[in-house]
Amino acid sequence: MNHPHSLPVDAAPALGPSGLFTNEDEDALCSVFESWPRLAESEHSMPPVSPLIFRLLQVDRDAPLAVAEVAEIVESDPILTARLLGLANSAAFVRAGRPINDVRSAVLRLGLYNAFESTFTQLFGMWVRHASRMPDDGLLDVLWLEYLLTAFSAREIARTLGDRVVDPGTSYTSALLHDVGTLALCWAEPWAMQRFVAQGYARGTGLHEQFVEAHTRLGASLLESWNAPAELARVAGEHHRGLRDSVSPVASIVYIADHLHDAVLANEHAEFRVPEGYRPGCFGPVSEEVTAALCALGLENRIEEIIERVAKQSGRIDALAGASR
Repeated sequence: MNHPHSLPVDAAPALGPSGLFTNEDEDALCSVFESWPRLAESEHSMPPVSPLIFRLLQVDRDAPLAVAEVAEIVESDPILTARLLGLANSAAFVRAGRPINDVRSAVLRLGLYNAFESTFTQLFGMWVRHASRMPDDGLLDVLWLEYLLTAFSAREIARTLGDRVVDPGTSYTSALLHDVGTLALCWAEPWAMQRFVAQGYARGTGLHEQFVEAHTRLGASLLESWNAPAELARVAGEHHRGLRDSVSPVASIVYIADHLHDAVLANEHAEFRVPEGYRPGCFGPVSEEVTAALCALGLENRIEEIIERVAKQSGRIDALAGASR
């Protein structure tokens, strides 16, 4: 089969040698994957995301007072304020101009849509860092990079499609939150999940299939319990299903975007700082279903262009990744 352009194909890794991924790890993960409904209950689940995230999503970005609303949300959190100001004054966003010291000016410099995206990303990134029990910061860094790559790729796919039904902003936010279930599993079983991720999510095994079922259903359930918009929960639950009739258009976009990590990282324009020992993404080889999805959306001849546009934003992506630390 001919895969589209620069999308790489790799072999699914087997479970690692004893000492890297043990039988005890597998038993622990089988148990936690099976118990995902319990993890979705409030008394057993990880801390919920900041309510500011969903307040931000309610802002009408086309309304006259949108700049003031976004600025008010940012100013309600001193840490978020400091980070957004730092981002507005960073080399990734500023070519020339005086330093900015107030949030409203930062929003105006970044532009409303960039400020909205950056604020949303920082809020979620701060929660990821705060709620994590990861024993290795490198794992957390690579997961966060993966979500940013997926979000930027999903937005560029939506822009390329140019379909009013598929909003680039919704595609971005849905992609950023699509793996909340994985984060919850890492919270529940950090050591075994660390080795599982490092081993390529045991792709090609029954354990990987259990993981897919658990993290998608858990993610959708958690987002619903946090009163997230219905589309975000739907994408979290459906982003492994490919281009099927029952899947939302945004979920299909996130599904494709989730296969582009390696191609973006390998692009000549990309300059990412990737933690050693981990590889972004839980998907395996580029499948016929991915190729079919690209063809169905008319993207088979534009995928390299999408990958390049994301790679050229590596400075911004790294700035967003670093600002959440």
